[in-house]
Amino acid sequence: MGRAGERCFPAPPLPWGAKAPRVVAIHHEARNTCDPVGEGNVIRQSEETYVTEMPADPGLNLEFVDEALNLVRDAEAKGIRLRILGSIAYRLQCPNNLHLFQDTKRVLTDVDFGAEKKQNRAIREFLTARGYVPDEGIYMASEGARHAYLHRQTGLNVDVFADELYFCHRIPFKDRLDLDSPTICTTDLLLEKMQIVEINLKDFKDTVVLMLEHPLSSQRSGPKSIDVDYIIDMMRQDWGFYYTFTTNLKRVPEHLSEFPSIREEQRGVLHDRIAKLLEAIETAPKTLGWKMRSKIGTRSRWYQEVSEKSEQY
Repeated sequence: MGRAGERCFPAPPLPWGAKAPRVVAIHHEARNTCDPVGEGNVIRQSEETYVTEMPADPGLNLEFVDEALNLVRDAEAKGIRLRILGSIAYRLQCPNNLHLFQDTKRVLTDVDFGAEKKQNRAIREFLTARGYVPDEGIYMASEGARHAYLHRQTGLNVDVFADELYFCHRIPFKDRLDLDSPTICTTDLLLEKMQIVEINLKDFKDTVVLMLEHPLSSQRSGPKSIDVDYIIDMMRQDWGFYYTFTTNLKRVPEHLSEFPSIREEQRGVLHDRIAKLLEAIETAPKTLGWKMRSKIGTRSRWYQEVSEKSEQY
């Protein structure tokens, strides 16, 4: 069990394919110590970090979680920052609602990381030494913004996005990787899903679980809260991202029916968080560029098509 400021990884690492419980979530539990006279004033706060393990289901590829955590830990030991994003990150960041992923049989397909471009050479050397073969075409075409690897023995695909995740809209990673570990922060996880124009069911499912798990920073501050001010600052400057983000966010409650075990009070929590986030975005003052672009609206394409990005790579 870890203490405040410590990284929490599985130790020792399990050999891939071993029939043992798999680490699938990391808990960060804040504990308050109150004053001795019973006034309820918090005088100290500490955080305990621990892991949740669940039996492996061969069909869900939960062994990918072990590999992702091992890579982050071993890279960190070499001074390399890798932060997990995508479906694995959602599992790790949502320990209290992990059963919802189990209920929907959410299958993991690969391992994705955020990183910084200045560490590209070190990342390439690290992963190739672990048996991952780089796709040089993707690396060259993206000018180092994206690495793609295939493990020679396991067939696992690993993607590394350097400095930013840019498909439909830009999500920067520079100077943000230290906000959390072993994944990108919860705020960037929400942006990762809500930036998708042709969003699908699994992305909505992940968003439902994330927003049930984590409060808005305006409701409760903390490293795991969704940073409302950061999101507002992005949306008030970029009408295109604003339009995609808010359009998707409004649709999230439509997919609560995918989770029969969600209780009525949880539905209320989700609706409340979404309503408050939308209100904060809408009432924030917008830039001149935002206002000018809003007059054009959807008559002109407001996003980068993923197919275009794929053609580049």
